[in-house]
Amino acid sequence: MDNQQEIFPIVDENGTVTGSATRGECHSGSRLLHPVVHLHVFNSQGDLYLQRRPEWKDIQPGKWDTAVGGHIDYGETPETALRREVREELGITDFTPEFVDMYVFDSRRERELVYVNRAVYDGEIHPSAEELDGGRFWTMQEIRDAMGKNILTPNFESEFRRCFGKELGCKYALFFDIDGTLVSFKTHEIPASTIFALTQAKANGHKVLISTGRPPLIITNLGAIEHLIDGYVTINGAFCFVGKEVVRYKDIPKDAVLTLVRDAQEKDYGLIVVGEKDVAVLDPHGEVDKVFRGEIAVENLNLSKPLEQVLEQRILQMTPFFPEAYEREIMARIPECTSGRWHPAFTDITAKGADKGEGIIALAEHLGLDPNATIAFGDGGNDLSMIKAAGIGVAMGNALESLKQEADYTTTSVDDDGIMNALRHFHLI
Repeated sequence: MDNQQEIFPIVDENGTVTGSATRGECHSGSRLLHPVVHLHVFNSQGDLYLQRRPEWKDIQPGKWDTAVGGHIDYGETPETALRREVREELGITDFTPEFVDMYVFDSRRERELVYVNRAVYDGEIHPSAEELDGGRFWTMQEIRDAMGKNILTPNFESEFRRCFGKELGCKYALFFDIDGTLVSFKTHEIPASTIFALTQAKANGHKVLISTGRPPLIITNLGAIEHLIDGYVTINGAFCFVGKEVVRYKDIPKDAVLTLVRDAQEKDYGLIVVGEKDVAVLDPHGEVDKVFRGEIAVENLNLSKPLEQVLEQRILQMTPFFPEAYEREIMARIPECTSGRWHPAFTDITAKGADKGEGIIALAEHLGLDPNATIAFGDGGNDLSMIKAAGIGVAMGNALESLKQEADYTTTSVDDDGIMNALRHFHLI
C-alpha cells in the first residue's frame, strides 16, 4: 500500500513551495496542490511505453498509465524527483529528459501540479515488481483504439491529448469566444495572426467553432473567418446550430422574463430582450448604445423590434444593464435562470442549463467528437463554464484573473497573437 503518512510539498501554480501535507491529506479531496513528475518514454520508432498500475494503488488501480509518474518529495527538486522515479520504476539511468509542459490536473480527489517530460529510449527497461504490474510499448494506433474505453487512466488520456496530440493524430473541436478572444476590444477586428492560425488549424483537420453570448443578429464581426466556421454556440448556449440545423434550443420561462422586464421598467435601467426571431432594446439613458455601439462596436441593434412584439416570441436571453451587486438580488427572484457577466456594465441572463459549457458539449456530440477532444478559448465571466467543460480550457492574457485560475493554460492577449501562440503551444499548427 502507499504510505499515507508520506510528506508532500504544497505549492502554488508556479511551483513555489508554500507548505507541506501528508499523502493522505493530499488525496482526501482537500484540493491541496502538490507537485508530481511525469516522463513519457518513446522508442525511436515512435511507440510509447506505458506502465500498468498495480491493483493495490489507491488511485486508478489496474489501468495503463504514463511510463513514469511520481510525487515530488518534500525538499526535492523536480529534476531530482524525475531521476529518482525513473530509476525506481523502470531501472533506467541513462536517459535525456526534455521538458514539455507544466499544468494543474484537477479531479474530485486531488489537485496536482504536473511537470511533463519526454525522452527517446531504446535500451532495456526493467519495470519495478514492487511498484508496477509490468509495462510495454504501445503503437499510436493501439493508444487511439484504447482511448475512452476504461483501459487507460483518464489523467494519461487527457495529458497525452494535451501534450502529444499531434503524434496521436488527434483532431480537436476548437471553440472561440468572440469579444476579447477572437476580436480585439481595441481595434474591433480579428488580428491577422488569428486569421492565419485558424486557417492553418482548419487545414490540419481541426474544427473551428464559435461560442458567444451574442445572438446571431449581432454576430457581424467574423467576416474574415466566416468561411472557416463549422458551427455556433450562441446566446451563451441557449441556441446552438450547424448550418441551418438547430442542435440546441433553450428558452427562459415566461414568468422570469416578465419579472425582469417589469423590474427594468420600474427601476429605469437598460435591457436587451432576445427572442427566437427578433431583439428588443430598452435604453432609457443611452447606456446600451454607449457600451454596445461605442465600446464593443455592435451593429444591427437599430434593427430591434418593439418590446411587445418580441415578448410574443420565446425568449432566449435578457441582458440587463445594472451593477453586479444588484445582479445577486434580482437572480434570487428568478431562480430558474443563470447569469454570465462578461462586462462590468451588464450581464447575460439565460435559462438554467443554458451556458457555454453545455453548448460546446452538445455541439461536440452532434459533430461526433469526443468532448475530451475540445479546446475552449475565452476571456470573460461567461466563458467560465466552457473553460471548465472543455477537455482543455485556455484563458487569454487579457482574461479575468478568476478565469485564468480555472484554465489549463493562459496564452498571451488577443492583441499579442494569443490565439496563434496557444495553437502553436498545443502543436495544432
